[in-house]
Amino acid sequence: MNKIRIALICAALSCVALTGCTSDQLSETQKTERQALNDKQQTDRQVERAEKSLAISSAGTAAAAENLAAKKQAQKQADGDLQQLLCPQPDVVQ
Repeated sequence: MNKIRIALICAALSCVALTGCTSDQLSETQKTERQALNDKQQTDRQVERAEKSLAISSAGTAAAAENLAAKKQAQKQADGDLQQLLCPQPDVVQ
């Protein structure tokens, strides 16, 4: 009976000692995991903001390209109109 008590006491003390070590290790592991999760969430948000910025920039670039194309077309039309005024082409009558 005494041997069983001594074995149980030793087992209990061992568990307490291991729990103390494990909880320090566990808390350090949890701290590291939380930091890694925070870092990942931060980079996810940065990527999301960058994607939004790119979408806005792309939309602006597309609108600017359309505007430029329209202005070039208007320029060609104005050049043609001026050419007609300065050097009229005679109408060929057949």
